[in-house]
Amino acid sequence: MSTNDLLKAFFDRQKELLEKERKAEVDRNALLVSACSPKLLESRGLALTGLGVVEISIGLGGKSLIELERPSAYHSTPLFPPHTFRPGDLARIDDYASLQSSRGKKSSIKAAKRADSDISAMEGVVYKVTDTRIVIAVDPVDGRDDLDIPEKCILLKLANSITFDRMDSAISSLEATILHTNTDEKARARPPIRRTTLVDVLLGISTPSPPKTLESFTFYDQSLNDSQREAVRFCLEASEVALIHGPPGTGKTHTLVEVIRHLIRQDNRVLVCGASNLAVDNLLERLIPYDIHLTRIGHPARVLASLHNSTLDSQASKSEESALANDVKAEIEDAMKILAGKGKNRPRGAERKKLWEEIRELRKEYRKREGNIVKRALGKAQIVFATCHSSGGRQLQHARFDVVIIDEATQALEAVCWIPILKGQKLILAGDPLQLPPTIMSMTSSNASPKVKTTSTSKAKAVAKHTESARSMALRPSESLEVTLFDRLEAMLGPSVKRMLTVQYRMHSIIAEFPSITLYSSKLISHESVASHLLKDLPGVSDDENLNADVLDVPIVFYDTSGCEFYERVEDEGGKGNDEGSRSNENEAVIIQRWVEMLVKAGVSSSQIAVITPYQAQVTLLTSMLSNTMHELEIGTVDGMQGREKEAVVLSLVRSNDKREVGFLSEKRRLNVAMTRPRRHLCVVGDSSTVAQGSDYLKHWMEWLETNADVRFGGELIS
Repeated sequence: MSTNDLLKAFFDRQKELLEKERKAEVDRNALLVSACSPKLLESRGLALTGLGVVEISIGLGGKSLIELERPSAYHSTPLFPPHTFRPGDLARIDDYASLQSSRGKKSSIKAAKRADSDISAMEGVVYKVTDTRIVIAVDPVDGRDDLDIPEKCILLKLANSITFDRMDSAISSLEATILHTNTDEKARARPPIRRTTLVDVLLGISTPSPPKTLESFTFYDQSLNDSQREAVRFCLEASEVALIHGPPGTGKTHTLVEVIRHLIRQDNRVLVCGASNLAVDNLLERLIPYDIHLTRIGHPARVLASLHNSTLDSQASKSEESALANDVKAEIEDAMKILAGKGKNRPRGAERKKLWEEIRELRKEYRKREGNIVKRALGKAQIVFATCHSSGGRQLQHARFDVVIIDEATQALEAVCWIPILKGQKLILAGDPLQLPPTIMSMTSSNASPKVKTTSTSKAKAVAKHTESARSMALRPSESLEVTLFDRLEAMLGPSVKRMLTVQYRMHSIIAEFPSITLYSSKLISHESVASHLLKDLPGVSDDENLNADVLDVPIVFYDTSGCEFYERVEDEGGKGNDEGSRSNENEAVIIQRWVEMLVKAGVSSSQIAVITPYQAQVTLLTSMLSNTMHELEIGTVDGMQGREKEAVVLSLVRSNDKREVGFLSEKRRLNVAMTRPRRHLCVVGDSSTVAQGSDYLKHWMEWLETNADVRFGGELIS
């Protein structure tokens, strides 16, 4: 059982790791802002320059919504250049002229951090983005009411601390409840949390209660296979916690839908969360056809358009009480328009102060009415959907649920999972710990620089070391943020807490064979509906026998460039060889271009093909070569394809060098994601003599490809 000392060490370590991660993100942002001119920041997608205000209105929570555009006075086109601003991002509106002139002086990270806290700059959250306009939501409760926005401004993307604040709050509240340590005023101000049996089990304070046997049980979906049925029953019978291990293509979402439907039938109120908006929306989309009251929490701009009627915003706007709130909102907006006036029409002095006082009172009334509307809308919901992060928002501040479900839990930090967990009495986690873990910017060892990622070897060691330690004690501080709650519970509570789905419905049996043998103990079985499907079975493809034999009739092709001297190129500045998306391989790119052209010529649609690689530099190169002629072809990193699938996948390994270094490829989980994306066809392009030296796992893969793939000489497609 966990002692107070172990619990204290666990909480301290979580907070330490989170602080390092926060610092890494802030430092990276500050370095860019301090070192780059506004135009350079814009070229990197981190700023939008020369903006003007279109309108100021009032949004949910009484926030001021500031709509910005590119005025014709400063720009030849109203279209924004490529950028990285997305709804939910933290941003700052600043005076373009003053910021541009300050770049003529020496600046530093410290100066940039001071600028971030300067109240003369207005900070807010990106609310909505279109091709020509961007809306920033500014909270009125920030010590500064008067929105004195410059005529020509710049929008800067900032490090987003909101998620870190919520994670810190969850861990601190948990610590205060378990160890009775309300050490500061900020901690005492947090809403109290309930200490449940679930919390004690997750922290190793007590062991899980015996399962509750379900005597009579009928499945809604009769097509579920045996492993899915076992997982559903296991989740429903578990008293506190259950884990579903869903390897690629095994119908994890399908299984969770069945679990949720039964939970609702048992009169449970359920909070469904995910590591990403897409994971949440996938479940919501599957459950909408059933007669269940659903509500989706989160920014409407981040929710699939087809699901907007299920959002809290949409449901609240349709309520009877919303008309009263809208009257107050209209009064606020009228006052804001007066304040935003220019020249002689702009109120000043006492008149301006009086208007702001009126707006403050109206905002209080608006938030009160809006709060009642939201409370009623949520009260009707049997299932509430949210990302783990957004479940910590004010709408769910006092909400309680019978069951919390977290999908893609193996891609979420443990701390972010605690945000929804503290609202429930039972927990179901779903994911695959053998695919990629959360992305971590900082190193997690005590003497590491916060700007350097952990190596793939240290990642694996961190999880393995934690697993070995957890077998001998109830709770142990995590070695890394990459040790997820799913990892920790499996290690701490043993295999009895988990059920694995074993039938996959995606890949040809040969494509699935290697990951099944090496990672899933040969338990991953291909369903008969996909076991032998090939590209030649797709509608509209060529019936040319020769073309079929060379292109459409082979599940795996390996273009081996060993001996071709198709060496990689280092792209990073200074040629330091950092393994951070910095490598490309031009000859591999040519092979891939030719193979994709052959697939399309054979009748495979470019929309059915994905080209993936571990390196961003190779993505950029391939995009320049292919995107102009094949607009529907998807080109991206392996990490970006996690959770996705295509009929055909072409994988560029990139690495080819005299030192036999493989970098990212040494991470088994990244390779597992790469080789499990295709349904009918996988083409691998790489140098076996380099790759095989990376690890025993890679050597085994190269040997397996030699035996099971259609191996071809890499030089044959280079003219």
